[in-house]
Amino acid sequence: MLMNKKGLKVLILICIVVPIVVFILQVDFIAVFQELQKIGGKFVIILVVTFLAYLLGTIGWWVCLGSQRNHLSLWQLFGIRQIGETVGLYNPSSVIGGDILKREMLKSYRISDNNAAESVVISRVTAVLSQLLLFILALCWLLATVGNQLQIFWLYGILILTILLLSLKILFFYLLSQNRIEQVSRNVPLNLWKRLKGVVSNLVAQTQCFFRHKSSLFWWSYFFFCLHWLVGSMEFYFILRFLGYDVQLIQGVLLDMGVIMIKSIGAFIPGQIGIEELGNKVVLAGIGISAATVWVTVSILRRARQLCWILIGAICYMLVRKTDTLKVFKHGNPVRQS
Repeated sequence: MLMNKKGLKVLILICIVVPIVVFILQVDFIAVFQELQKIGGKFVIILVVTFLAYLLGTIGWWVCLGSQRNHLSLWQLFGIRQIGETVGLYNPSSVIGGDILKREMLKSYRISDNNAAESVVISRVTAVLSQLLLFILALCWLLATVGNQLQIFWLYGILILTILLLSLKILFFYLLSQNRIEQVSRNVPLNLWKRLKGVVSNLVAQTQCFFRHKSSLFWWSYFFFCLHWLVGSMEFYFILRFLGYDVQLIQGVLLDMGVIMIKSIGAFIPGQIGIEELGNKVVLAGIGISAATVWVTVSILRRARQLCWILIGAICYMLVRKTDTLKVFKHGNPVRQS
């Protein structure tokens, strides 16, 4: 059994490290350094903006832990989140693998398994719902300001997408407001459709229970994730400003939300190599910026930012592992104690 556990750990480590290595090998470092030289010290602003966005996302998750959030500091949770998000971004399992890793890492801080799983699920739900809100607002702004300049095909496409996203958001909040709370099913059906239906039902039931008993925490998490997306979208805003384009913040929101939606299609591709670049090209064309040099520069700078946070994620992992090791030496093996 010990050998099997060691083999499983090695396999998981390979599944995490290999996609990240492939991503790094795919990056043209010469092009990255050339663009960084053009931007100069302004690149620090991009890193600061993304740091603030990640910090707000951490707070959005932190409040979901309830009273047990006192068992670890905000910075420790920041490290755990950064590790999980890095794994989720560069691993074929996407956010599922990253969220599972977050839940497992929380156990080292005396967070109960149920509370850890609940916090991860609820924070993901509030993140998606707040993202939908900002994307809907950005699409409404696009229709109101440049709707008369769009071709009929694009106009109707954006209008239909806005209505669908708004309907989806209203439907989810309608389900949350229902009096009947379903029990979370532990049985895993073999049929793919039934399995998918069960996952969605369990997600709604778990969120509904949290929404009913901890509504204030839900809305605080929702608020901080709104700020998380809003601040994160300033990356696009500042990059285009540095390149000499007079853009508005709402355009940065539209660009960022659009790229995230496109990236979700290729979530299983490690680092969304190629998908993110295509997304950058599509959304920039959507606001009238079609020059190839611009979207290439934007893509390179965003990849450079990702490389920096991969390094920070690796440092966070080493610090977290060191902290866990010290806990074992100080308090003994928690598994044996129990």
